[in-house]
Amino acid sequence: MEKYLYGSLVANAASLGYHWVYNSKYLEELSLKKSLLFQVQDQTEYDAGKPSYFVYPHQKVGDVSTQGSFMIWLYQAMKDNSEFTKKDYEDLIYKYIKPGGDYSGYVESYGKLLVIDQLNKDLKLGLPIQEKTDDHLVGFIPYLVAKELGLGNDKAFELTQLFTNKSEYFEFFKVFDYIFDEIQKRELNYVLKDAIKLAPIQFTNKLAHAIEMEDTQEFIKGYAGISCYIQYSIPLIFHLLAHSKSYEELIEWNTRIGGASSDRGLLLGAIMSQISTIPESWRSKVTF
Repeated sequence: MEKYLYGSLVANAASLGYHWVYNSKYLEELSLKKSLLFQVQDQTEYDAGKPSYFVYPHQKVGDVSTQGSFMIWLYQAMKDNSEFTKKDYEDLIYKYIKPGGDYSGYVESYGKLLVIDQLNKDLKLGLPIQEKTDDHLVGFIPYLVAKELGLGNDKAFELTQLFTNKSEYFEFFKVFDYIFDEIQKRELNYVLKDAIKLAPIQFTNKLAHAIEMEDTQEFIKGYAGISCYIQYSIPLIFHLLAHSKSYEELIEWNTRIGGASSDRGLLLGAIMSQISTIPESWRSKVTF
């Protein structure tokens, strides 16, 4: 999984120590005292950096977030099975995150809804099926896995619909396809500007400002955010890419900003690793 997923997962693991700390000022000040990368989550620091969500108390250096785990499971399941279906994806995730399953980490809302639906079927409870309207970055996990395996966007979107009914994901698959296709041919900023033409119309203004604006906090305040919802995270991902010069600089900066840093890292790391080297010292820290 060296082509896209390795760079993706290294970035995810690097940021997990401060994932979901939403106090950017606190993280900036903390970064002056120590590196924020490849750290173990500390309850004291999360309390000091509120608003924050301390949900990985058993995390070890090199571990990945829930979405990173989904990526690893899906890649392992699909690498020898190109006919893998949305039902297979549902069964795969449920196997891990169900009560008593192998996964002992945090389960986000979209995963909990999946468990409710599966238990509803198993126990014949007669509850209505939960509507799948999620708009978190988890929708890009099938895209990145399909990209790694040389499968098309139709297959990726089929799997993405396990958690969402939003067509914006398919449009963004085309945006990121364009970036991946062009990134080694031209300067990244020019590629990003041209890629905006393929984005959903409601995102184009935010993405243009992402490239043009230099002041990150002003950009976040006016056009983006630091949570995992794509209306906030995709513009911020564009901004970070447009103003970074290396993989290392990008992931350090992404972590200092805070919020859903690990999950943003999945896309950031996959893209920037195409044109910038992952530090060797980081490779030795990951556990996948």
